[in-house]
Amino acid sequence: MYPIWFVILGVIVYGLAYFTYAKWYDKHVWEPDPKKPTPAHTYMDGITFFPVSKYVLYGFQFKGIAGLGPILGPFIALMYGWVPALIWILLGNFFIGWIHDYSSLMLSVRNEGKTMGPLSYELISPRARRALLGFLVFYLILILAVFMVLCSLFFKVYPASVLAMIFLVLGGVVSGALLYKAKMGVGTSTLVGIIIIIIGIILGVQVPIKHPSLALWMVFTSIILFIAAVTPLMWVTQPVVYVASFPAIFGILLLFIGALASPATGVRIEQPGYLGFMAKAGPMWPLLTVSIACGAISGWHSLISTSGSASQLDVETDALPVGGGAMLTEGLLALMSLAAYMVLTPGEIKELGGVKWTCLVHGAKKLIVPITGGEPYIEAFYGLWLELYALTIAMIVIRFLWLTFGEITAGVPPLRVIIGNKWGGSIIGLLVAGAFAYTGAWINLWLLFGGSNQLLAGLALILVTIYLAKVKKPTIYTLAPAAFMIVTCEAALLWEAKDFFLKMGQLVKPPMKAGTLAAKALNFIFGVVGIVLFILGLLVAIDAIKAYRKAKAGG
Repeated sequence: MYPIWFVILGVIVYGLAYFTYAKWYDKHVWEPDPKKPTPAHTYMDGITFFPVSKYVLYGFQFKGIAGLGPILGPFIALMYGWVPALIWILLGNFFIGWIHDYSSLMLSVRNEGKTMGPLSYELISPRARRALLGFLVFYLILILAVFMVLCSLFFKVYPASVLAMIFLVLGGVVSGALLYKAKMGVGTSTLVGIIIIIIGIILGVQVPIKHPSLALWMVFTSIILFIAAVTPLMWVTQPVVYVASFPAIFGILLLFIGALASPATGVRIEQPGYLGFMAKAGPMWPLLTVSIACGAISGWHSLISTSGSASQLDVETDALPVGGGAMLTEGLLALMSLAAYMVLTPGEIKELGGVKWTCLVHGAKKLIVPITGGEPYIEAFYGLWLELYALTIAMIVIRFLWLTFGEITAGVPPLRVIIGNKWGGSIIGLLVAGAFAYTGAWINLWLLFGGSNQLLAGLALILVTIYLAKVKKPTIYTLAPAAFMIVTCEAALLWEAKDFFLKMGQLVKPPMKAGTLAAKALNFIFGVVGIVLFILGLLVAIDAIKAYRKAKAGG
């Protein structure tokens, strides 16, 4: 069997999702009005609120939501076989993924561009806001720690990606300056940014920068993240994330072409289709849905929609192509990543040490090189591809983290001076996440990331549902997915916390050694974090149910 068939199936499913279900839902439930001023116009300040072309905003939204979850998650899901993974990527996106991203975006746009904290306060309760903010702090530190160490590992493992990534950041900054300062237009500014990126990729292959120290690369990564955190959104983070969407999507297209050509190149599916309900990590439910973190549904996307794109949406009718379109594109990313893993034999995976990112690059080469040739460039490009998916997400995470610190410390002036601002909040966030990352504890954080991430999606969907109930709109389309995600992810968090307690001292990565007191202590801490996330999510869910019932009753 060749990858071409399930790739074609994916395109058909996602096409139906956008052009039938999404179009109908957009028209009959939210009824976007192109003449109604959006927060980008009403509160335009040139820093957070400013209208952006839907094409630029689509790129920002896609690259803002798309990280390593949909790339590495399908590899983890292979423990159940590729058929369950494929079904969840397709059906999860069709019924839950795009509607979550689009509805979160419209919720914020219809409520003055407010973020998740204020929305939970107004729509649910003050306690729900406090619980959600506490949840977000843990959640954002989890993501930042994981992505910091992966960014640094990719710089170390793929030395050709270093110059390429420096030029990508430079290309984004130059493109942003041309667009917003010189007013040169989207086409010209984008073209200049892409040319700079191409030069960087070529130079990266010719002049790879090598260094064996992970600590050095973590410092390098932290410097980039700190600059992104403390500079205005429109001058660094937004244009860098936007231009990064082009090589990101180009990498998807290359994999897509490789999959379509598989009958001609003879590249077959080598992985088993189904391996049973139970795997080494645990049962398919609830773990499959949280292992493919972001490929079918992701709570991170609600933060991008409410804290990023909602303040830049030019007109309401742009919300569907930006929110829904970007999520379905990420579904293709998960699908193509699954294709790259599926063509590897069990022997090849064993030879590659079972390392997810190494397997991804090897699978990509196996699909693409028979068509294009140029193996060194393909390897260098996919090293950059992994890096840009990691670094651009981390740039947004550190900004959201200090903003969350600011919301939490708003009523406590001494703390606000220390961590409730972009300087102190960014430094504290980078130090804490960096400590978790460097000790090797990040592997533990990845286990918690999926459960907490998908739980946030359920909480965002219930927020949307309460709002729709208040304005007398149909709620079943978001209520059913919200209930499924909350129950599933609460179960996953409990299972993951149980693993930390039972396998204390074993779930570690170098430089930490298994069985040591430090390893046991960290696993105990992360088991406690899992329980805390479960409790905070439960508190929000309980108050949300009460608020929903009140809204349905007309209260």
